[in-house]
Amino acid sequence: MEEEHKREIEQLKHANEMSCNTLESKLSCALVQQATDEAVINQLKSDLGAHKAQVDMLNSRLEQDLNDVIMLEQEEKNGMQRKLKKAEDELRVLKMKQAEQQRDSVSVQHVETLKQKVMKLRKENESLKRRLASSELDCS
Repeated sequence: MEEEHKREIEQLKHANEMSCNTLESKLSCALVQQATDEAVINQLKSDLGAHKAQVDMLNSRLEQDLNDVIMLEQEEKNGMQRKLKKAEDELRVLKMKQAEQQRDSVSVQHVETLKQKVMKLRKENESLKRRLASSELDCS
C-alpha cells in the first residue's frame, strides 16, 4: 500500500508538474500577447498622434488659404467698386457734356434762326429803301 501511495503521490506530482508547466506556458504566451498588444497600442497611439498633427496642420493651411481667398475676393470687390464708381463718374461727366452740347446746339440753332431773320430784315430794309428812294424820285 505504501508503494501504491508513493505511486499516486508521484502521479499527482507529475500531474501537478504538467499542470504547472501548462500554466507557465499559458502565462508565458499571455505575457507575450500582452507585450504584443501593448506594442500595437503604442504604435496606434503614435499613429493617431501623427494623424492628429497632420489634421491640425491641414486645418491651419486651410484656414490660411481661406483667409487668403477672402482677402483676394475683398480686394477684387474693392477694385470693382472703384471701377464702378469711376464709370459712374465718367457717365455723369458725359451726361453733363451731352446736356451742355444740346444747349450749345439749341443756342447755335437759335443764332442761325436769328441770323436768317436779320438777313431777311436787311433784305426787307433794302427793298424798302429802294422803294422809298424810287418813290422820292417819282415825287420830285
